[in-house]
Amino acid sequence: MMMCRTFIIITNLTDISKLGVEQDFMIILGIDPGTASMGYGVIEILNNKPKLKGHGVIKTYPKQEMHKRLGVLYSNLSDVAKEYKPKIIVIESLFFNTNAKTAISVGQARGISMLIAAHHNAGVQEYTALQAKKIIAGYGRADKKDMQIAVRKVLGLRKDIKPDDANDGVAMALCYYMLNY
Repeated sequence: MMMCRTFIIITNLTDISKLGVEQDFMIILGIDPGTASMGYGVIEILNNKPKLKGHGVIKTYPKQEMHKRLGVLYSNLSDVAKEYKPKIIVIESLFFNTNAKTAISVGQARGISMLIAAHHNAGVQEYTALQAKKIIAGYGRADKKDMQIAVRKVLGLRKDIKPDDANDGVAMALCYYMLNY
């Protein structure tokens, strides 16, 4: 009995779509920037559906010199980017802040996040907390508990994402998903 094998040579993306191979895949890293505590959340989009892949908080020591704290953020966030390989990094942007010291500190953490995106060939998108609240919870004045519930509902989770900074990072990633899928 003679065996016959068929090989399909894929020459471009349209060939893949004809074969029914799933193309709709993306990893999104959301970041809630801060120099004391930086929250992050990673979601995977597969077939237009989000799935939580990871989340956490990177903490620094308050008494440590700022350049060392920024180094801790860079090193740890770089490890997250290496592990998950995001295509897009979504960073919470400052809408308005009356405390200049806090604004500068958050700006430094945002800079670290953007540097990570540059070093890992990821795109960057920014949303304010107000935008995230409107997009995910449906109203811009949602509190932390409202956001916990909304994030849990969108992802189909049984438990809240803790701590709040990690939930805020996941919310940033979900903003991109909800506006683009």
